[in-house]
Amino acid sequence: MHVAPVDLRAIRQNGMVIRFAMLGSMAYVLAEVPKSGSSGTSLEQPCRQAHWGFVIEGELSCLSDGKRERIPAGRAFHVPAGAPEHRFEASTRALIAGFQPVERDADVGDDSLAAQGFEILETRVAPTIVPPIPKRKVAAGQILTESWPMSGFVMTRVRMGQRSGYSSGWCDAPHWGIVSDGRFTIEWENDVEIVSTGEVFHCPGGPPGHRLEAADPTTFVDLTPISVTQGDGRLAEWRRNLEHSNHPTSRGIAVAALG
Repeated sequence: MHVAPVDLRAIRQNGMVIRFAMLGSMAYVLAEVPKSGSSGTSLEQPCRQAHWGFVIEGELSCLSDGKRERIPAGRAFHVPAGAPEHRFEASTRALIAGFQPVERDADVGDDSLAAQGFEILETRVAPTIVPPIPKRKVAAGQILTESWPMSGFVMTRVRMGQRSGYSSGWCDAPHWGIVSDGRFTIEWENDVEIVSTGEVFHCPGGPPGHRLEAADPTTFVDLTPISVTQGDGRLAEWRRNLEHSNHPTSRGIAVAALG
């Protein structure tokens, strides 16, 4: 399944606008911090949940265990779950996109959100949600990847050249991602869908299996459980060959340049 920016649900609290979509066991969240910064918003509340995200505009800081990690625009980041607590700060406007695990029975209905102090926004404006990844030439038929293992998941930046992916085998691994440039086709064994720039997507674990195909150059970033990349199940060969060892897992916050 995939979700276009205009279809994200929108809520507001203390000046911060949050747009989101539920994607199976993950929620995609797009947070727009106001010009006045994050003071008074939920962004600064102490937290022990896991996050995988991207700073699209502005700058974010993560504070944990007495340390401050600066995360400028164009960087991906991961904060593992558990102690010590962490919180985020932004001194001015910032746009942050990310994924966060959620309980499958989590109540995100309007009444529940309103009870938590959120204002439900009826107007759904299509925001710019494309991480600033520069275009780089990729040969026709080629798929280039760079990956970072992050607390049970591998985050992968994928650049697909023209006419690539069509010979890939079927894949049963689940993925959560965002398209930063171009578009590609998710061909399922029983269906097909097209995902375009700015859209988020979720491929549930198969069967039915899927494969990703690009007629024209495209770039996206996604999360895949590490366990399925190392098992015996069906997996596209270019995913099985991801170089995890190039980026060892960090026990604290991990920050990676997308450009």
